[in-house]
Amino acid sequence: MKTSTKLILLLTVMVGVVMAIGGYFILRQREVVLEKAMHNEVRAHAHTLQIALEGLYQADRTEEAQQLINSLSRNPRVYGVLLFDADGKVEMVSDPLVADEIRYPDEVRQVVATGVTVETIRRIRKQEVFSIIMPIRVGTERRGAFEIAQPMSFIRADVALARRQIGVITLLLFAVITLAVVVVFSYSLIRPIRELLRGAAALGRGDLDYRVVVPGKGNDFARLASEFNRMADNLEDQRIAATREAERRLALERELRHSERLASVGRLAAGVAHEIGTPLNVIDMRTEQLMGDPDVPAERYLRNLKTIRSQVAKIARIVRQLLDLARPYKLNREAVDLVALLSGTLELLEADLKSARIRPELLHDGRVMVDGDRDFLQQVFTNIVMNAVQVMPDGGRLRIECLGNLAEKDGRSFATVWISDNGGGISPGDLPHIFDPFYTTKDVGSGTGLGLTVSYRIAEEHGGWIEATNNMEGGATFTVYLPQAAPVAADVPITPGKESVSS
Repeated sequence: MKTSTKLILLLTVMVGVVMAIGGYFILRQREVVLEKAMHNEVRAHAHTLQIALEGLYQADRTEEAQQLINSLSRNPRVYGVLLFDADGKVEMVSDPLVADEIRYPDEVRQVVATGVTVETIRRIRKQEVFSIIMPIRVGTERRGAFEIAQPMSFIRADVALARRQIGVITLLLFAVITLAVVVVFSYSLIRPIRELLRGAAALGRGDLDYRVVVPGKGNDFARLASEFNRMADNLEDQRIAATREAERRLALERELRHSERLASVGRLAAGVAHEIGTPLNVIDMRTEQLMGDPDVPAERYLRNLKTIRSQVAKIARIVRQLLDLARPYKLNREAVDLVALLSGTLELLEADLKSARIRPELLHDGRVMVDGDRDFLQQVFTNIVMNAVQVMPDGGRLRIECLGNLAEKDGRSFATVWISDNGGGISPGDLPHIFDPFYTTKDVGSGTGLGLTVSYRIAEEHGGWIEATNNMEGGATFTVYLPQAAPVAADVPITPGKESVSS
């Protein structure tokens, strides 16, 4: 239910309750007034009748009393008149009362005895009446009493009529007030709120050109509309400023990317020049020696040719690695047992590990299957392991741990391989660049700086990635994430549990 509807209903109910309470009190006051007026009317008749009866009794014309009370009882608001003697017995009754049907109330004897008027409500012939009993005196002599009664039905009829009139007036007022509340709310509250809501919705959609229009001036909604439009103006100015700032930042970002590309090209060119320049210098020197001494011994001649050939092979290898970086890989994907692949890689590098006095350790928790190319993945782990061998010239420990279902990305599970060494670690300045082409911290001639770059590229082609961090206790850890595949049956099952391979 809308807030405006709730407010209208709440105000309508409150107005209805207030009017109902007010109508009730007005009706009660009207009842009291009508009842008092009718009682005063009976009292006036009683006093007039008292004076007339006392005059008749004093003139000794008591026979005219019957005519008097009969004429008075013809008044529709007078139920009847009764005359009592000095003993409190009925002496005369007005038409259409019957003496035998009248009970002798004790109040009559009390009035005759004390001379004090009594007002009471009692029933005569099964009808409730308002009764006044007054004494009749002739000088100091008490001659009796009379009773004049008014039916209560007249009072109730007048009260019912008043109740209907007040009810109709209350309902009409309630309808008029309700209509006025609805009209006032619709014009002064609902319309401005709806206009503000439309403005807020427009701003939410990004239409900062929308401006609200609220009728009236000087009221709260007019001020609120002005503040809303001012806010929209500020937002529009901020949007223009933000657009300009975004364009400026985009231009700066383009320049930065261009500079980074130029720097990358420069580093790549410098790396290529450095890596190819040394073999070319060796080839040039050996060729010059052969050309400068035609009578060189055959053994030296062959040695120079072998040197030239090895340097050409080195250049070819560098060019081949650059081509591998530039062109997409043709992966022969299959379900690869990652634990078996790591174990086989350690066996292939067993001689290098032994000569470097490095103790490898392979930890796993059962078979871990990944979706990838076996040969390319072996190249990744070979590059990372050999990188660890080169940073531990005095020997050390190489820890490899393989677990599955430890990482998830885009709803897919990834196997994780940690390769940790206890070498000197990676300096903070080198850590962000270790996967860049030709970036190396080794001595000249110890590496091309393409091994980790190629490994990272292969991992990306498989849908995975590689991270490098320093260990708190020393050394570095390379973490390889590869997309996991469903396990397949093998000829020799691997028993789950912590296993290690060391040499």
